[in-house]
Order: sequence, then C-alpha cells, then structure tokens
Amino acid sequence: MTWFRRHFGLDPVDVIIHATLTGLAMGFFATVARGPAADVLPMLVAGASVAAFGVRRAWALRRGAADPAGLTTGQMAATRLEELEERVAQLEAAESRVLELEERLDFTERMLAQATGERSIAAGGGPAGLGAAGTGPRKERFHG
Repeated sequence: MTWFRRHFGLDPVDVIIHATLTGLAMGFFATVARGPAADVLPMLVAGASVAAFGVRRAWALRRGAADPAGLTTGQMAATRLEELEERVAQLEAAESRVLELEERLDFTERMLAQATGERSIAAGGGPAGLGAAGTGPRKERFHG
C-alpha cells in the first residue's frame, strides 16, 4: 500500500479524476448559470465534490483497514509475524501469572498444614491423624 493511498484512502489517479470532474462540473455550471446564481452554483458544486470526496475517502480507509488486500507478500508476512509476537507476549504474561499463583497456592498449603499440625499437637494427639504416641491412627470414641 502506497503512502498516498494509506493517507488519502484513494489512488492518485482516482483523486485526479475526481478533481478533473469537479473542475468540469464547476465550469459547466459557471457558463450555464445566469444572474446571481452564476457565482453560487459553482461553489455549491465544489462543496458537494468535497463532501463526496470525504465520503469516498472514509469508505476506502475503512475498507482498507478491514481488508489486507493490496499488501505485498512481505507486508502480509510482517503483519502476521507482528501479530504472532504479540500473542507470544500475551502467553508469556499469562504463564508468569500462573506460576505466581502456583507459588501462592503452595505457600498457602504449607501454612495450612503447619497450622493443622500445631493444633493437633496442642490437643495432645501428636501429628494429625496419629494417636498420642504418634504410632498409629487415633481411635475416636463415640458415646451412644
């Protein structure tokens, strides 16, 4: 895509044709119009031409942004490479976030296990799940 087309949305030939047709229409209406409309009518044609050019430009720029047609193979490859690099950066950021969450989860599990073990020892039961001597499973007594 050329610099001109990227900024104006149209090829230089299209712009020249548009300007030529506008000039011809202004000249035609300047010679045909008589009286007070002789000065106003060509200016109205010029205004309508500028408005039409703006609409054409906006439509062409919108279409050009959505459609990569007109890009050379190298430009398409560069665009695709740029998109892939952006995606890789996003995945690396997500991976670092997952690693951070895993570390937090491990820390929380260790703290929970330590707190559970301290409560069990304070109750006289030894490590969690073991009897008073720490040699076998604790036997629960039910009064019934």
